[in-house]
Amino acid sequence: MYKIDAVDTLTFRGANPYDAGVNFHSASLFPPSPATYAGAFKNKNELKDRELKVGFNGLMLDNEYAFPQPLDTIVVNDYIHTMHLEKSSHSSHELAYKLVPSQKVDKKLKILGGAYLKLSAFAEYLEGTEQQAYVALGNFITKETHTGIAMKCDTHTTEEGMWYTEESIRLKTSNHTCSLVTDVIKKSPLVDGDIVKLGANQRLATVTKTDGLTIKGPKTSKYFKLYFATPAILKHGWLPRWLDPVTKEGVFTHKRRRVKLKLLAAAIGKPVPIGGYSNNGPRQMHLAIPAGSVYYFEVLEGKLENIEKLFHQKCISDYRNQLGFDYEWWSRLVYCDRGFGYTIVSSVEEEIFK
Repeated sequence: MYKIDAVDTLTFRGANPYDAGVNFHSASLFPPSPATYAGAFKNKNELKDRELKVGFNGLMLDNEYAFPQPLDTIVVNDYIHTMHLEKSSHSSHELAYKLVPSQKVDKKLKILGGAYLKLSAFAEYLEGTEQQAYVALGNFITKETHTGIAMKCDTHTTEEGMWYTEESIRLKTSNHTCSLVTDVIKKSPLVDGDIVKLGANQRLATVTKTDGLTIKGPKTSKYFKLYFATPAILKHGWLPRWLDPVTKEGVFTHKRRRVKLKLLAAAIGKPVPIGGYSNNGPRQMHLAIPAGSVYYFEVLEGKLENIEKLFHQKCISDYRNQLGFDYEWWSRLVYCDRGFGYTIVSSVEEEIFK
């Protein structure tokens, strides 16, 4: 696992067009797309695609792992509260259960930068504790705006209408620090103090090794939920390719492990556009489910102990680098190799589905 600390501000462009004279402002996407780390580490060591694999990627706040707010929770004052499940009574609802708040909320609170759970609070969430204290990402980063304008080469005067503003992120405040962190497996590993170039403007950042992310596995249960720590690109929009769009049932398999599951409920946020650039030009744009999305499943067939082996701390995004969606079901290609769809499993009590 590598911790990445920025030397200066960083810029991570999103999907919005950014053309001088047409679209004047470029907002910075943060946290960056998982593909950002693949590009940085691959270019540093001049690796081929198959020589690089990205696993977990996210943030460390004050040197502690932090996770985006699970979307099956709601913010109430200084805590997040897990919502409860109710049977769907409307015919238009696609799933058997829906998530509703456990208490009345007059107005949805807007958290600066979004709510995050540090590792200790996140572990409590996975264990089923109803409320946890959160931190606001906006208290750990500073957004800065820079303005520029195009100049005429012959007269050295400004060109009318050719100004722009660009947003960048400084990963610290007066009281807190924020670091990027990623699990990268590659042919030639970096050493502490190495420099990588990140983001749209190829800003410098230092790399240091840190302790790996270890999260306690789920209890054996017929029901469980998947928490997505990173965005996931799924073939059917919000549904994985291995689930039938009508019955919401499907089989997930890897090597000799196999389970048949049924999707019962889901908490999904606004789609995140994922694009970017490679050495061959712009990448195809995809809409991904955002980090923090949560899916509830029932095990229909297969050994319960296979759930942890198949899903816990694995990347299950459908889209594969250079292969797209429609690849063969070879065992070595079941999991994503670019850090999308990193999932964490939590068992749930059977009583909540009654």
